[in-house]
Amino acid sequence: MTERIINPVTAEELVDRAKQYLQNGYRLIQICCTKTPSEMYLLYSFEKLDLTLENLRLDVQSGDTIPSISDVYFAAFLYENEIHDLYGINVSGMAVDFQGTFYETAVKQPFNITAADMKE
Repeated sequence: MTERIINPVTAEELVDRAKQYLQNGYRLIQICCTKTPSEMYLLYSFEKLDLTLENLRLDVQSGDTIPSISDVYFAAFLYENEIHDLYGINVSGMAVDFQGTFYETAVKQPFNITAADMKE
């Protein structure tokens, strides 16, 4: 089994780290967001042709603004719009920004609902 590599990253470092992965021959595999009771985090996964897999973990709070990596990996705009619409994380500088209309949901930011929101 291959080693799982998860490197912490700050929002300020994110774009430069993505550029390093591109320059080193990695492709973007996915960006996902996970919400825990105390925080949210984004996991950016990159893979090389030799199947080397590395991840960047970015811890965020609801309403934070993070930079887009779509200038580096164009397809990232799809993941970034999804994360904005479903989790409420703002992404600045997306190559294509759907302005909150990527998904049509009955509830705004459905994956970022708290118990207090449910009572309303």
